[in-house]
Amino acid sequence: MSEKIIKKELSKKILMAGNYFKNHHPGGISAVVQYWNDYIEDLQYYPTYKLSNVVVRAWWFAFSYLRLALRMLMDKHAAVLHLHTAADGSFWRKAQLVELGGFFNRKVVMHVHASRFKDFFNESSEKKRAWILHTLQSVDKLIVLSNSWKDWFEQIGVPKEKIVVLHNITPYPQKNSSASVNDGKVHFLFMGEIGPRKGVFDILRAMAKHRTELIGKVELRIGGNRNEDQLRQLIKDEHLEDMVFFEGWVGGEKKIHLLNWMDVFILPSYNEGLPISILEAMSYGCPIISTPVGGIPEVVETDVNGVLVSPGNMDEIYSAMEKYVRNKEQIAIEGLESEKKSKMYLPDYVLNELKHIYESIIDA
Repeated sequence: MSEKIIKKELSKKILMAGNYFKNHHPGGISAVVQYWNDYIEDLQYYPTYKLSNVVVRAWWFAFSYLRLALRMLMDKHAAVLHLHTAADGSFWRKAQLVELGGFFNRKVVMHVHASRFKDFFNESSEKKRAWILHTLQSVDKLIVLSNSWKDWFEQIGVPKEKIVVLHNITPYPQKNSSASVNDGKVHFLFMGEIGPRKGVFDILRAMAKHRTELIGKVELRIGGNRNEDQLRQLIKDEHLEDMVFFEGWVGGEKKIHLLNWMDVFILPSYNEGLPISILEAMSYGCPIISTPVGGIPEVVETDVNGVLVSPGNMDEIYSAMEKYVRNKEQIAIEGLESEKKSKMYLPDYVLNELKHIYESIIDA
């Protein structure tokens, strides 16, 4: 059992709400809270969303709304309401909880995880943008995932003193050298939602375009869910069955095995916050191929601990992969830099930062 970093004396003052996180529920918020739960003693958590049909989703939110209202009515020790949000419906649900926290005179923390919050804001009507901004300005603290996100929220009008950067968390690596395979190939790993946004189809098309150059030299394993049939069909259509293997959704021991098996992690996303999957891969000492979106450029530098490519640019994806095929010694060199950079995303650092945020709000 993990040693608790945030003790019950503090955690009893914090009410937290966000996506359901048990039983490997998909989503970045769920992953973060699942990791936090290991290090927060007696986490007071209210799930406001569970992946299901519209009726079940509405029930989850209404039930948690009522439970939170009763808790704040009855428990004067509950000083802080910490809300995890994405964009779209997730934000509008949390906006209602921001108002609820204000009604009960609680300190409210909004924690933005959304990779597409900029699009959500910019594509909203003028009236909705005003409501979004009003909600963000009314919280006591706005937690964001990177300095680039901090700058953006300042630009749209959130007071600078309200914004604090708290990096995503990655668990301590469980290294196992027996998972390594010495077959002369470079082993690439993709883990994330299967679909266009994460760039997995771009990887396959890049590999298909350069099949002759890569055959027998690389192996790609893909872990994720959604659009699985489309992925399998594309692998078949592009004749990549001898280089690409779909693992389905991965977790637990299977995930640890793949993290130890890989040489290079690849995630050429079109938008991101700060992906936990990248931080995990870095903690295992691997270079990263990704894109300069969201907070990624703050953790991945080209020719330092990976390669940043333009979203959707399949020639650049191939060139990045080919770099490690051609210069295998770079894998260990850049992997070491990744491991060094990952230290500030491990539980001890992140949870102590969160503890300081809570204490500063309560003492204010």
